[in-house]
Amino acid sequence: MFVYFLTFSPFLSAVDLPKRLSSSSSRSQQEIALKIKQTHKLTIRMQDGSEQLLSDYVCFQNEPFGDPDFSPPVKSFPGLPLPILSATAWLDLSDAERLQQNVGAFSSLPEYLAAVKRQQVELNPKATELHCQLENSGLHCLGLVNNLKSIMASMGIVPGPVTPAEPPGIEAAFVMKLTGYSICYLYRDWAKRCQKDMALLAAKYPA
Repeated sequence: MFVYFLTFSPFLSAVDLPKRLSSSSSRSQQEIALKIKQTHKLTIRMQDGSEQLLSDYVCFQNEPFGDPDFSPPVKSFPGLPLPILSATAWLDLSDAERLQQNVGAFSSLPEYLAAVKRQQVELNPKATELHCQLENSGLHCLGLVNNLKSIMASMGIVPGPVTPAEPPGIEAAFVMKLTGYSICYLYRDWAKRCQKDMALLAAKYPA
């Protein structure tokens, strides 16, 4: 009587394994690319909205705001630094640094925009449309932060600590107008910066 032994070639799994790993890696890259693409679209909308917010804010502050020669300096705040970098420094950022800087700024912006709304309710109680713009802008920032953290998680990047915001309170009228201007200006510039960051990442991870 002959006994037949069924054997499994080790070469089968050795050939199949890289294919499975390659397929998994491809799906992961595609997932990252789609999240970046969606977030880039969000930043384009936020950039447009931030431009409109700054313009409308200035209109409600009366003179000298809006005058051609009036260009008050924009100050930074805890958790909300100036977003401007030289072209070389910006290109030298790693993906993790690029994402973390945006997470930090947009995590703080909702508190600062909420503070501007409180100030504007005091200064311009009838400017309800402006109040809504400030509130909606803060909500958009929260949504963007969620998107950015999701991208980081997909890329295996652990978010670092965020500097806590220190939103201003009710102050002298002109001081509040200047503070609100700086915050709306920074929101506009961070929206521009994030749009550029997402466009660069989208080019590195095409969908």
